[in-house]
Formats: sequence, structure tokens, C-alpha cells
Amino acid sequence: MQEQITPQTFKAKLSEKQVINEKFTTYHFELVEPNKMEFLSGQYVSFAVSDTGERRSYSISSSPDIDHGFEITIDVKPNGIGVKFFENLAFGDEVSFMGPMGQFFIQEEPIEDEIAFIATGSGVAPMRSMIIDLLRNKADKRKITLYWGLRHEEDMIWQDEFQDYAQSFENFSFHPTLSKAKQEWPLCRGRVTDCLDIHELSTNAGFYLCGSSQMIQDVKNILMKKGVSEAAIHHEKFY
Repeated sequence: MQEQITPQTFKAKLSEKQVINEKFTTYHFELVEPNKMEFLSGQYVSFAVSDTGERRSYSISSSPDIDHGFEITIDVKPNGIGVKFFENLAFGDEVSFMGPMGQFFIQEEPIEDEIAFIATGSGVAPMRSMIIDLLRNKADKRKITLYWGLRHEEDMIWQDEFQDYAQSFENFSFHPTLSKAKQEWPLCRGRVTDCLDIHELSTNAGFYLCGSSQMIQDVKNILMKKGVSEAAIHHEKFY
């Protein structure tokens, strides 16, 4: 089993803000104290986002081989307290957070023959970290598939990166699914569950889910109907 890293309190400074599109923004933080953080790809951090102690959790979207800083990518559309907290940050502002946290990482025992990531919206963030780690850092040769559901094509992020991985690594494939696709959209349409319905899924794969609680339940229902064991279905509890 992978060795768990005990969460602790960190201080970090905002080093970069990247507005990707109207829906998603990536925030880059450089660690101050301690100045290094080891984490497993797929884990998250918890920020204090108000003076009254309210907290919000965000998955790390960057690779774990970068230990002096990290990135989070958030959906700004809800415009909740967490979104407002980050939008009000200026470059160099210091923040406090706890991490790394969570059990959402690739299982080492039992070894899964294949890996399938299934996400909607910003749920793709921890999967990007895991995909980078598996393909680039660990040279994992298992079949790895990403199913990602969104509404509109213009909402997509990292699509060029994922497509580059699909071209560079023969064991990786990428299936974006749009529920409000334009007529010329050539790939999966509808919800991500519709895409899963038309694909053959291995019952020996590990399935990693990230999205709303309803999406997770809907996907679990489909997977189990296809013969996937519930023990092979993994998701983070804070979603």
C-alpha cells in the first residue's frame, strides 16, 4: 500500500492566476512554510476562506513531482465563498491551507489491470494530476482512459494536453462528452453516462470517479450493471 502522508498546515503565496475560460481558473501557489509538500496525485488541500473559519477543499491539479508548489483549478461559475476568496487574492498574497488530504489516489493493492477516469466539470482536476503521474513520471503501461463530461465545447480545459497524451502514449485514450454539443461535434454526446453506455468496459479495471454526488451514483449504477465490482469503484468523499 502507498504510504500515507500526514496532513499539516502550510503557508503559501499566490504566484500566478490563469483564467482559462469563463468557467475555469487555475491558481498557482508557491510554498512558504514548510517550503515542500509531498502528496499523492489525486489528493486535495483544504483552505481557510473566511475570517469565521469556513473552509473549502480543492483537488490538486498539478503533478506530485513538483513539491515546492501546486496548482488548483476551480469552477468559478457557482461564485460561492471559495470562488470569491480566490478572486480577491492579489499576487504575492499569503494563504493558509491544510494538506495533503484524501484517499482518492491510484490503488496499489490489488493491482488493477486497467485504469478508467470518469469526471464531470472541474472533477477532471485530480485526474489530470494522476494522468501526468502515471504516464510521464511512472511510465505506466496499463490501458488508461479518461471520460470527461461537460456542457459546451468552449468549457473544455487541457483538451490539447490530453490529446497530445493520446498521441504520445498508445495506452492512453480520451473521450470528452458534451451534453450541449454543436451539430458538428464528432465525439460522444449527452451525459458522460451516455458515453459509458456505448463503450466496452473491463471488469478488471479500476474506476476513478469525480463529480457531483448524483453523477457518482449514476455512474456507479451503470458500472455495476456492466459487472464492475463496487470495490473497484473509487471516489473522493468531499465531492
